[in-house]
Amino acid sequence: MNVVAHEDDDILFMNPPTDTDVAAGRCLTTVYLTAGDDGQSASYWRGREDGAMAAYAAMAGRPNSWATAKLHTASGQAAVTRTLNGTGIRLIFLRLPTGSPSGRANHHYECLSKLHAGTIRRVHSMDGSAEYTNASLRATLTGFMTRFHPSVIRTLDYTDRYGDGDHADHHNAAYYTEEAQRDYTAPHRLQGFRGYSMTLLPANQSDSAAARKLAIFLAYAAHDSHVCQTADACRHARRYWSWMSRTYEVPAPSASTVATAQPAVDGRASRVSAQRLLPGATTRPSTRPQAPVAAHRLDPPSW
Repeated sequence: MNVVAHEDDDILFMNPPTDTDVAAGRCLTTVYLTAGDDGQSASYWRGREDGAMAAYAAMAGRPNSWATAKLHTASGQAAVTRTLNGTGIRLIFLRLPTGSPSGRANHHYECLSKLHAGTIRRVHSMDGSAEYTNASLRATLTGFMTRFHPSVIRTLDYTDRYGDGDHADHHNAAYYTEEAQRDYTAPHRLQGFRGYSMTLLPANQSDSAAARKLAIFLAYAAHDSHVCQTADACRHARRYWSWMSRTYEVPAPSASTVATAQPAVDGRASRVSAQRLLPGATTRPSTRPQAPVAAHRLDPPSW
């Protein structure tokens, strides 16, 4: 299972691992927490969903044909789910408002940074179909894990804090995922992946892996006018090409950290023990991030 903020995060930051799973025919569920709207109209964020579907169809080498259904979540909400015909690939869209890179709200004064910090009590989906509190969003994610039973859960960077050069939505998606997996009792492994901040690290993907990642991204890009549209344009876009040639998993906390209960943001005690995780599995100590800050080292785009 992948849990990310925006509809291209898994393509840019979790490949090749996601592509490898698809090629192996494994069952895979990807959950997108936000609509990726960037303050734009519904036609824009619905196009980003189409882009995600096109990218997974390209990874699977299948026709871009999907079955759509409403999935009733553990918190009593309804989420849109799409399944690629003939595969075990499932995409779930919660359609929550996208925040700015620094954690400010773009829509209706709501964003994940405010929800996670407790400065708002709930956040509403862009299509008006659902609302989530801190507790119900965690319960929803835990419910997906329990229902689809992943042995590996991937998310973005749950180890670092706002202001490190990454998008605040990336961190928030990762924080919620890390918190939710504490209540998922089946043996599993948690993996976090760096987002924008990996631009500062050395390239670590082969030319062929970068080219494959770019081809998958271009299937997505055909539906998102805000990103580079051709291989040549992406190769000449400093950030995009740096992301194609890099994939970095965040360092895992130590085993001693895994076994230590810590209070969560709403005062719950975590119930994690080393025995319920696979070898190499991780959880994150519940030191909460500081309030979002505006200054970034990378001046990332707003999506």
